[in-house]
Amino acid sequence: MINLRYHIVSLVAVFLAVGIGIVMGTTVVDKVTVEALNRRLDTVERDVISARDENRQLADRVRLGSDYADQARDFVLDGQLGGVPVLVLAVTGVDRRGVDALGGALAGSGATVQGSVWFTPRMRLDNDADRRALAALVGPPATVPTTAGPETAPATTAAPSADDVRAAALRGVTTPGRLAALVAAGFAVYEAPGPGPSTQGTRAVVELASIPLADTRYALVSGAGAEVGDDLLALPLAAALAEGAPRVVAVEAGQDAPGGRGVFVGLLRGDATLGPRLSTIDNVESSMGQAAAVLALEQLGLPRLGHFGVGPGAERLLPQPVPEPVP
Repeated sequence: MINLRYHIVSLVAVFLAVGIGIVMGTTVVDKVTVEALNRRLDTVERDVISARDENRQLADRVRLGSDYADQARDFVLDGQLGGVPVLVLAVTGVDRRGVDALGGALAGSGATVQGSVWFTPRMRLDNDADRRALAALVGPPATVPTTAGPETAPATTAAPSADDVRAAALRGVTTPGRLAALVAAGFAVYEAPGPGPSTQGTRAVVELASIPLADTRYALVSGAGAEVGDDLLALPLAAALAEGAPRVVAVEAGQDAPGGRGVFVGLLRGDATLGPRLSTIDNVESSMGQAAAVLALEQLGLPRLGHFGVGPGAERLLPQPVPEPVP
């Protein structure tokens, strides 16, 4: 006969079995799980060490390649622009390290470097005083007579259009004296060429009032950080310089990030009319870009044009060598 004592013993046995099972199960599972996690951690640690070593080797190769490019640049460019007059036109606000490096590459190529002209924010012409000041430099502006009424006030003259005045000023940058006038009025800043092979014996003729010299080739620099929008200055200036014989290479310094390269030259490359009339460089911050800019300036004399660099629309890293004529 089943009594209370039997029920109590049975319940105790059940709970004891369950407890023992839980303890044994959790102990075994925990041990297996820990061992598996330890194995995975060991694997991850080995992979991290391997990846770190590989990254270090790759970084060493990159530094070696960069050093090679820096040293090879001067060797490749030596004499490429011997005696060719070159002027750098830039917009303030862009990273000037690439511009300075380009100046050194130009000097090493033997070019007659005329220095750099930096266009200032006054070229935005965002006030009436600047518009009238620039209009006075480029000649009598087209005026629009206005009156307050038939006999109530004398006729007045409307301020000239900023776009028209700016376009007239930019069309005249190839005329000696125009850049000097822009500098004197604060619309631009001039930086004379630094010491280098290209300035020996030429400094006397490379005066601000004399530039640009005859047959000058231009490196036009704009892009990220420009204090005057490309639509206002760099693009119309590129169009003005591209009229007639090829004489301009548009360059910019970029960053390998979304939207960080081709800010300026990308607009030119995408222009079906203007793109085929000039050359572009999208990586002048690097030795490769500086070499490409010098070689592209050299090939303007052929004429031979192209788009170079590492950004969208680039055709090659460097201009293709021109075969030597067969005797």
